[in-house]
Amino acid sequence: MAKEKIKKRSVSLEAKKARMGWFFVAPFVIGFLLFFMWIIIDSFRYSFMEIKTDPLGGIILNNVKFDNYKHMLTVDTEFVRNIRNSTRDMLYNIPIMIMFSLFIAIILNKKMKGRTLFRAIFFIPVILATGIITKADASNSVMNAYQGIDVGKTMSAMAEVDNLFNAANLQHYFSNILSFSPVLTQMTVSVASNIYNVVSTSGVQILIFLAGLQGIAPSLYEAAQIEGCSQWESFWKITLPMISPLILTNVVYTLVDSFTRDSNVMMNTISNFINRSEYGKASASAWMYFLVIAFLMVIVGGLVNRFVFYQNRE
Repeated sequence: MAKEKIKKRSVSLEAKKARMGWFFVAPFVIGFLLFFMWIIIDSFRYSFMEIKTDPLGGIILNNVKFDNYKHMLTVDTEFVRNIRNSTRDMLYNIPIMIMFSLFIAIILNKKMKGRTLFRAIFFIPVILATGIITKADASNSVMNAYQGIDVGKTMSAMAEVDNLFNAANLQHYFSNILSFSPVLTQMTVSVASNIYNVVSTSGVQILIFLAGLQGIAPSLYEAAQIEGCSQWESFWKITLPMISPLILTNVVYTLVDSFTRDSNVMMNTISNFINRSEYGKASASAWMYFLVIAFLMVIVGGLVNRFVFYQNRE
């Protein structure tokens, strides 16, 4: 009887937690049903149509069935290549961003002077990478007058420096001089070419890891130290398993963020279709891109989830 009562209490507690979870996500669910669901349905419907503007006002819809999808896969050779390049860059960058974020979070979690300042410094690139800063007009006359610089000469000098460290030169250096393997060369060149993006877009991941590290009980490390464990062993036996759920969270977040970033070649491809008023092709390309993202999220999430440690399940 006592075991049954304890089991009923645990079930009721889980049900109460589930209801509380639905309470917190209710605003998003309601907002999605009211504002976004119909837009998504229309987008899927438009992917099977040719859309033209009516001179008298409005739009003209012509059902072309799967012609837009066939055009993307068979006629537009750049579409498949852009998806392949976007996926390849994601597979190279995500492990680097996760390892970099975890490394910096571990450093910032240490007790040291100026720890708050260092945390702010690593999160500043996230603020600077927002649309207001990145879309600032470099040729603005007021900014030029205030800074007193020649924007044209500055941009030319930056282009010359960038030419020294472009992907082709780096690939030649790592492949021919250092004799790296093709896979290692590609990964190294990808990291070196996107080091600024890695640093500037890892602020959120660092904060998530930092919150997870601060949630680990210090008594675990104290017990491990008493047993004679080194810091390296404590990392593999305590830190990594305890924050493994947050690794999965950061992998999913980084995956979605990398696929929807403005610098992503596929986002630019979809925007180009919209700018040319080819809304049917834009919808078709967006839906095919969404299917690729969903497939990769299932695969990557499933692989990472196999190594996630959930303390409540043990």
